[in-house]
Amino acid sequence: MNKKIGMVVRKGSQIAESSTESVSRFLGEKGFATYFIDGADDVQDETFLIISNGGDGTVLKTARMVVESGKEVPIFPLNSGTVGFLTEVDAREAIPELEKILEGRCKEEVHRVLDVYLSGRYLGFAVNEVVISGEHGRILDGKLFLDNVLISSIRGDRVIIAPPLGSTAYNLSAGGSIIHPKLEAMSITCVAQFYTTRFFPLIVPIESEVDFVLSYKPSEYYVVLDGQMAESNGNKIDGGQSIKVNVSKKTFKLIYTERSFYERINKVILTQQEKSTWTKPVPGDVY
Repeated sequence: MNKKIGMVVRKGSQIAESSTESVSRFLGEKGFATYFIDGADDVQDETFLIISNGGDGTVLKTARMVVESGKEVPIFPLNSGTVGFLTEVDAREAIPELEKILEGRCKEEVHRVLDVYLSGRYLGFAVNEVVISGEHGRILDGKLFLDNVLISSIRGDRVIIAPPLGSTAYNLSAGGSIIHPKLEAMSITCVAQFYTTRFFPLIVPIESEVDFVLSYKPSEYYVVLDGQMAESNGNKIDGGQSIKVNVSKKTFKLIYTERSFYERINKVILTQQEKSTWTKPVPGDVY
């Protein structure tokens, strides 16, 4: 067994920092050397595991660094932030779960990455979502093709293309469906469509080729990969170009020890519903 474990820690979080100290001491007693990761170049050879200690955003950051490094190191997500779909284990209760991992009592989820091209030129990859947007509130105007077949003309704020991992993020907020991680699929969802067009959220096979051709109208557009602007002539993209999204050969793994995917959904949805539950106060009640 490789005796190195990398750590990605959410900055500014007392819970993340204190729990990381406890986890490092425990792993040291087990004979592991721990080290911190801030970028893809920090991922060391012969690393057994990378622990992501934060929220869903920290998991996505960790996944991007692992993919960029080219090293197939599994990621164990710890939750020291708000409740998320990707982080099942409370960071303060991590040690018993790490015991399970060291004993091989865990499950792996393999996630696919999306590659993005602009008129044939490689822009980058997304582990969570690709967002195509108009400039500063202007309408996104273009045509959506799937496997070279015209599906719809689209006018609206944005188009979101997400693999299963990203289906529970912006895609879900925009009315798209959650995709089980075992399904080889991706979702296509439009945000705030103009009334003259109507494209409903669509789930397609992961091997599908998604092609969005931008209108020639005098406007500029953006492509955002995992919340980061794709670099292209100062980020802005002129009309008339094609944005193509394909499944990549790149993958990464997440490790889980407790809940199934449905249990994670149950945990998140019920927690959020409990937070939003409110009843009108009755005179005389004490709060």
